[in-house]
Amino acid sequence: MSMPFGALCANRAGELRLPRQNFSSGYAFEDAYGYSRAVRVGNQVFVSGTTARPPELGRDAYMQAKAALAIIADALARTGADMRHVVRTVVYVIDLADAPHIARAHSEAFDQVRPASTLVQVGALTPASARVEIEATAIIHD
Repeated sequence: MSMPFGALCANRAGELRLPRQNFSSGYAFEDAYGYSRAVRVGNQVFVSGTTARPPELGRDAYMQAKAALAIIADALARTGADMRHVVRTVVYVIDLADAPHIARAHSEAFDQVRPASTLVQVGALTPASARVEIEATAIIHD
């Protein structure tokens, strides 16, 4: 479910600017936490930090990263974008030993797109069984 595309962002003076559209994936935590899976403002798309969901959530870091990237691809498609529009990713990992496996999934997903990317080690993720969380920013350029 999304907010009507006619909704507009406003600056402090109340002047209308770029249209904003929120997109949900239907994941219950989105409503509980109060966020959108993706937000499109003009030609920019911001995809929230995304983890795998069961059954992939119980699998290794590579499979979790592939599952998270598939959820991101689906969110982008809902906004009118796709993986080739991604310009930046941020990847959060629990264990740096998982980095090569996550990098393999990232490389497979983005092939020649090669977005700017940051890898950050964190103490924990939600849900607790998540080994990786990925967020993405895209610019629709065509």
